[in-house]
Amino acid sequence: MRHIKESLYMLKLVFILSLALCACDRGDGNSLEKDGEEYENPPVVVVTPVTNLKAETTQKANELRLSWNVSSDIAMVEIAYWMDGAEESEAITEKVRGNHFLLITVNEHGLYHISATALDNYGRRSEVITITATPAKEDAPTEIVQVNSKLPIADPYCFYHDGMYYAYGTGWASGFPVYTSTDLVHWFEARALQNTDSWGAGKNTWWAPEVYEFKNLFYMFYVIDEHICVAYSVNGPTGLFRQNEKLPLMPSEKNIDPHLFIDDDGTPYLYFVRFTGGNVIWVAEMNDDLKSIKENTLTECIRATDEWELQQGNICEGPSVIKRNGMYYLLYSANHYQCKDYAVGYATSDSPVGPWKKYEGNPILRRDKQAAGGLAGVGHGAPFRCADGSWKYIFHAHEFADKSEVGKRTSYINDLHFSANGEISISGELISPVVVEEHVVE
Repeated sequence: MRHIKESLYMLKLVFILSLALCACDRGDGNSLEKDGEEYENPPVVVVTPVTNLKAETTQKANELRLSWNVSSDIAMVEIAYWMDGAEESEAITEKVRGNHFLLITVNEHGLYHISATALDNYGRRSEVITITATPAKEDAPTEIVQVNSKLPIADPYCFYHDGMYYAYGTGWASGFPVYTSTDLVHWFEARALQNTDSWGAGKNTWWAPEVYEFKNLFYMFYVIDEHICVAYSVNGPTGLFRQNEKLPLMPSEKNIDPHLFIDDDGTPYLYFVRFTGGNVIWVAEMNDDLKSIKENTLTECIRATDEWELQQGNICEGPSVIKRNGMYYLLYSANHYQCKDYAVGYATSDSPVGPWKKYEGNPILRRDKQAAGGLAGVGHGAPFRCADGSWKYIFHAHEFADKSEVGKRTSYINDLHFSANGEISISGELISPVVVEEHVVE
C-alpha cells in the first residue's frame, strides 16, 4: 500500500511540473512572459554606423583629413588606420568625441586602410566601416596671402597654448571664429563654435567668447541674447565646441561678459556683468563642473562711479582678472562701447571677491593715450601671457577714429607692464594684426 501511495505522489509531482513547464514555454518555445505580458525574444539594439566616411589628402605630405557623419545618439567614434600589407592588429587607434573630423599623419607613404566604428553611450559598437586612401607624397608648394588688413573681431580674447596663439571674439552673427598665429601679426581663421552646437541657435546676438583649459578640457564662456553659456571641446582650442545640455548658465537672469578665473587653490570664479542699476561687474564662485555658480557667493565688484567712467551710460563691463605677487588685478572697460571715450581701467584687491580699490591713475587705455595709437573707442580686451613670459593686452577699437560712426570694430595688441610697485600700464608699439590664408601655388 505504501508503494502505491508513493507512486501516486510521484505521478502528481510530475503532473505539477509539466503544468509549470507549459506555463513557461508557450507557443514556439522562444517567447518570454513578464508582468502578465507575453512577447518574443527581446530586440537586439543596433548601433547606427558611421556614414559618409571620407579620407582626403591635404597640402602636407603623409597627411589625411578624415571626416564622417554620425547620428545624434553616438557618444564616440573609434578610428583605426594601418598600412596596406600590415596586420589590422597593428593599427593605430584614436577615439574622437564631439568632432566629425580627424587629421592624421602617417609615418610612411603608401596605401592605408581606415576604419570607423560608432559607439553609443552604453559602449555598444556599430558595424565597422572601412575605406582606403593614399596621402600626398610631398608637401604642396604654398604661399601666404593676406585676405584682411584687420583682425575683424570685437570683445577679443587671446591665450597662448602649445606654441600657438588663439584669438576669439565677437564677429559672426551666429557662432564664433577662432584665429591662430605664431607671431601675433599674421592670423589664420578657423571655426570654434557653430550655432547648432549651442543654446540660442538662430539668434543673432553672439558676444564675447573666452576659452580656458581646465581638467584636460577646453571651455568656452560666451553670451547669446544676453545669457551666459558654456560649451566645451575635447579636441583642443579650435574646437569644435558644443553643449551637451543646451541651456544658459543662469536661465532666469540676463547677464553678459563672462570671465573665468581659477585661483591658486583650484577654486574657479566667474566674473560677469549683471544689470543691477546699470552694467555692474559681479563675481561668484563656480561649481567644479563649470556649469553653474554658487549663488550664495554672488558679490558685487565694480560699478561706474568715476567721471571717466560716466561719459556715456552707466557701464562697467568686460572684466579680466590677473593674480600677481598675491595681489588680484581686475581690468575692466567703462562707458558705452559706441562712445569714443570707451576706455580701460583696473582695480586691486587682496581677495578674488574684493573689496576692490580702483587705481587712481585710471584710465590706463583711452583714445588720448599713446598706447591707443590714435584709435578711438578702445576697450573690452583681455590680458594674456606670451611665449616669453611677458604680458600683452588685446583690445578692440572703432573702425573710424575720426568719424562719429563706430563701424566694424577690429582688434589690436599692445604691451602690458607691471611697475616695481605693482602698477599696471599699457604701452609700446601697437600691433595691427592681419588675416592671412595659405594658398597652394598652381
